[in-house]
Amino acid sequence: MVTFIAMHALIKKIHMYVGLLNLTILLVFGVTGLTATFEHAPADRPKPSPEVRYEDYSPPPNSTDKQVADNIHQTRITGFAHPIPEWALKRDKEKNLQLDFYSPNGMRRVIVLEKENKIRIENNPVGIWDFMSRMHATTMRANAIDWRMQLWTYYTEFSIWSLIVMALGGVYLWLASRPSYKWAIVSFVAGSGAFIVLWGLTR
Repeated sequence: MVTFIAMHALIKKIHMYVGLLNLTILLVFGVTGLTATFEHAPADRPKPSPEVRYEDYSPPPNSTDKQVADNIHQTRITGFAHPIPEWALKRDKEKNLQLDFYSPNGMRRVIVLEKENKIRIENNPVGIWDFMSRMHATTMRANAIDWRMQLWTYYTEFSIWSLIVMALGGVYLWLASRPSYKWAIVSFVAGSGAFIVLWGLTR
């Protein structure tokens, strides 16, 4: 009896503390889902004008487009933008090298103006809801290149596994305390039934 009481108390604490540790990130997940449901299509959103600035820049001698892209990424692009793969390199109508660096904060477009020894940097930041959506999608498989983003991916991964722990802990606490509670049984059967039916319909 003592062992059961101790185990019950332990699972209750785990359930509570895991929920508190993940409260904020689970709110991000929820807000992201609601935003995706109710927001306008990307083509319908108003697009603010990009923030534009020019900087002096001379590419390394005899460098390829890929080497120029990597050099600009390492020396001029701050934040969490990923380097550009070689297949994504392109040139604009004036034959200037165009580099699009993507990150959760938005996209930065760099135009290399070789004749002028300058680069044109367009900063296209995203709003708070798009930022939260991108952060929600950033997991350990996203190959984070910055230690801050890497910490975020660990936190996201922890929260995903915590949902499993919270679900199993909640079922245990229900069965161990009030297994005959009518509305708990109805909720469990309704949720499980809906999952099974929808799973079958979408297979």
